[in-house]
Amino acid sequence: MTVEDVFSGAKSGLTMFFAYMGTVGEEIGMERAIALDTKTCEAMGAAQGEMIKEQAGIEEFDVQTAGQMLSSAIEQGYGILSERMEETPREVVLRVGRCPVYEAARALGMDDETIEASCRAGPVRFMDAIAKELNADLSYELREFRSGANEPCVEALTMA
Repeated sequence: MTVEDVFSGAKSGLTMFFAYMGTVGEEIGMERAIALDTKTCEAMGAAQGEMIKEQAGIEEFDVQTAGQMLSSAIEQGYGILSERMEETPREVVLRVGRCPVYEAARALGMDDETIEASCRAGPVRFMDAIAKELNADLSYELREFRSGANEPCVEALTMA
């Protein structure tokens, strides 16, 4: 399966997810719906991080190795390509390209401010949970949200 195939599948699934979140938000309130999404993303991220750690056989990841694993996870799972912008012994800064989360949300008419809030509450928390499983001193953050569909996000993995 190509990266484009993975991207298309992820976008399709995420379009359904955002439609579902909208309906749930109408029923129980969007704040509560987002809180439940955050809780789910954190649990799923922790589980995926645990699997990555177990499969790699590494007890505690350094920031560079964790960065490679996280980049691989988003490429294989969502078709998202990223490139390293900067790298130090304590930080990896990534330019994260075309995103099925963004494209699915836009297809349903969400504005960029709402998409950014959703990303910070869900996918970024997912990635942070993976990072913390790999090494409790790691943190994953969204530094700059994309300014359009063809623009990248800037995300960073840092060691405390």
